[in-house]
Amino acid sequence: MINFDITLFIQIVEALIMTFILYYILVKPIRSYIEERESHFQSLEKEIQDLLSSAEEAIKKYQEELNKARAEGIQKRELLKEEARKIEKELLSKTMKEIEEYKTKWAQEFSKHFEEVRKELINNVDYFTSLIVGKLLGRKV
Repeated sequence: MINFDITLFIQIVEALIMTFILYYILVKPIRSYIEERESHFQSLEKEIQDLLSSAEEAIKKYQEELNKARAEGIQKRELLKEEARKIEKELLSKTMKEIEEYKTKWAQEFSKHFEEVRKELINNVDYFTSLIVGKLLGRKV
């Protein structure tokens, strides 16, 4: 049977004192350390989320700038191509004009030289006919 004497109350008081002592020496410091770690991890997690969002924004901004630069590059390339086409047309038209002038000049010179040779041949027809007759007949005429 259970004996309810003073020692029981002393043991209950000792157990309660020991519980309070252990609570303040062991449990409360460990619990505060765990809460401190938890809050530290939460702050680190928040910092990670902030860094990830700022990295995503930076990547998005980079992509936008890259797309903008590409569009500007394409536009400048098209402008340069158009300018090159204009220069090409100018050079071709200038060259064709020079060729046409040279062709006209050469044709005039050729015609002039041809006329000179023709006149010279016409003037020497008698001489050539006498040579041909002489060759055919075998004697001078």
